Amino acid sequence: MSRRWTTACLLLLPLVQPGTGRAAVTEDMFQLRDTSDLVSLCSAGQADPLYAAAIHFCQGFGSGAYGVASEYEAARSRTRMFCPPSADRRPSRNTAIAEFVQWANTRPDVMHVPATDGLLRFLSDRFPCPDAVAAKGGRR
Repeated sequence: MSRRWTTACLLLLPLVQPGTGRAAVTEDMFQLRDTSDLVSLCSAGQADPLYAAAIHFCQGFGSGAYGVASEYEAARSRTRMFCPPSADRRPSRNTAIAEFVQWANTRPDVMHVPATDGLLRFLSDRFPCPDAVAAKGGRR
């Protein structure tokens, strides 16, 4: 009985460690009910038992959503929602994810929209098109 108790405590320890500032990832978050779930998965700590799955899910979802949105944007003939820089000036995937998490954490109104909508709002803020910047009076 003592050995089982010790094993259970060791398995649960990463969930209760103070000071990380991050909530533990839960399996429900993989349902992506909203942007807050995506932010939680993308900002999982390395000590989280679901860290590898969360980060891989985040990267896969982000890459897939970005790819589909980019193709859609490239095919549009009217004003585009976002205009990423050339390949040699694009941030790395990890940098872009960190920027997305930081951006979303400063916008509580975005946390409850669908994850794809939150990601697209980030892309339009981070990579505005020249005509969109001009329409906003030069502001980002």
